[in-house]
Amino acid sequence: MLIVTTDGVAGYEIRSVLGEVIGTAVQSGQGGAPQPGSGGSSATFRVTGEQPAASLAAARREAVDRLGEEARRKGANTVVGMRFDTAAVGGGLEVCAYGTAVWAEPAQRRDQPQQQAHP
Repeated sequence: MLIVTTDGVAGYEIRSVLGEVIGTAVQSGQGGAPQPGSGGSSATFRVTGEQPAASLAAARREAVDRLGEEARRKGANTVVGMRFDTAAVGGGLEVCAYGTAVWAEPAQRRDQPQQQAHP
């Protein structure tokens, strides 16, 4: 899965836009694993015993992983326009990664003749 912050990918054409995708994670001082019964992009990820910067980086990685999982479920092979947002939530910090799920294919070079189907 290719996940980029740009609105497109050089050398690729977006063939289909599949919609918005979101992945979230919560950095907190309590617990150490995802909460039971919470799945998909709304699941929480609790990080403990780490320095704040490392803990935040782990939460960001988890949010991006969840974003990619949701994009795959929608049938995407790429996410464009990925961004992060954060918010204070119940003594922790929610990290949200969001973007647009797309199907992208290598662009055909202009100097190559287009292939035609033969009967």
